[in-house]
Amino acid sequence: MQSPDAIAELARIWKRYEGDPDGAIRAITETAARALKTARASVWLLAEDASEMTCVDLFEAAENRHSSGTVLTASDFPAYFAAMLEEETIAAENAHTDPRTSEFSATYLAPLGIGSMLDAPIRTGLRLVGVLCHEHVGGPRVWGLGERKDAAFLASLASLTLELKNRAMREALLAATLESTGEGILASDDKRVLAYNQRFLDMWKLDAKAMRSLDGVRGHIAARTSGSGLASQANEAFAGEAGETVDVLELDDGRVFERSSRPQLMGKVVVGRVWSFREITAQRRTESALRASEAKMRDLAILDGLTGLFNRRHVLELLQEAIDRAVAAGERLCIGLVDLDDFKKVNDELGHLVGDAVLRDFAKQLTQRFRASDHIGRYGGEEFLIVLRGANTAAAVRVFEEVRTGFRAREFGDLPKYTFSAGISELGVDGVDGTELLSRADVRLYEAKRTGRDRTFGGA
Repeated sequence: MQSPDAIAELARIWKRYEGDPDGAIRAITETAARALKTARASVWLLAEDASEMTCVDLFEAAENRHSSGTVLTASDFPAYFAAMLEEETIAAENAHTDPRTSEFSATYLAPLGIGSMLDAPIRTGLRLVGVLCHEHVGGPRVWGLGERKDAAFLASLASLTLELKNRAMREALLAATLESTGEGILASDDKRVLAYNQRFLDMWKLDAKAMRSLDGVRGHIAARTSGSGLASQANEAFAGEAGETVDVLELDDGRVFERSSRPQLMGKVVVGRVWSFREITAQRRTESALRASEAKMRDLAILDGLTGLFNRRHVLELLQEAIDRAVAAGERLCIGLVDLDDFKKVNDELGHLVGDAVLRDFAKQLTQRFRASDHIGRYGGEEFLIVLRGANTAAAVRVFEEVRTGFRAREFGDLPKYTFSAGISELGVDGVDGTELLSRADVRLYEAKRTGRDRTFGGA
């Protein structure tokens, strides 16, 4: 049975367990186990001096059983307590090897078959008071961003349940949760602002007076965002659609916010929406710089510096990948080895600068005349390798002849007129691997050179 959405579950908890904190904690652990599909979920409270923590409720999904009372001490598990006191989520994908949780391996994890843990801190105000623990029985498990957010949200509910036993639960949730996070939070229905925190006001440079009108807030966000479609997105996102959304807003002052939103549901009816805004300006700038650096390094690693085509090493890697794919799919594949005719004469008589210009020009012509799915690389000197996917020898020869004869009709401008010769080989006909194909294509290229140049040789 599919678990209900965590927010719908929270709405259910408020109505059913108002004034019953013990029942609310049991409902939280059950919701945590269902929402994150874990075998065990538990709430632990930290002692005032952080020397130990006690399990106030453990829910075991398979047995549908609740228990409590287990005590863990900082002296027995110092690494875990140190990590917990950092007040960050502990997502131990492999709990037996993660240094934060590995000390549980022999005495706790292995006997229970637990392979992975996700622990979300429970805070009251600014103070850490415990953790909401999710225990996955089985092997290692990767905890996704959505699962971490669900765990954090349930932990915030647990903090309110523990702190506010006799106050109105809905008001307490909004008040404590909104101000205990570093994100800007706004809650609304389709007509009114229901709640917000000070961080939201600070991020958007608003005052409490402006929060009286949802339309005013919506217009302010739309006016401050920049970039293609972002202003309209800000308006559309307030429309109350039922889905969860995550997007990025670029502000006119250069700041960048990540905006997350999720509906508040009553049953299947959307009754409101909670928005969180997190500033990611520095992160985005760092990511942009890293992407540019990575792209440059990748280009240096795979591209020929003179022609901009793939270098010899990379085009040979692409050839092997194409062969593997062709064999697996039962497809045709040909390669062509291409060599410029009398290129040494160009270098000797006109100089290497002109020779380099010819190579760059030829690379450009190849790129324009072959398909985007073909792989083109500089094989060495004035020799080039072209991998043609889905082509047999007859088709490859026809394509090369069209390219070659097209050279005769083109304008060379300031460059000397040049020609090329090509040798073709076909996978499964002339060889079964790259070495055999290259060897056979090289023999045919030599024959094309020997018999007069400016021609293409394929099969017999």
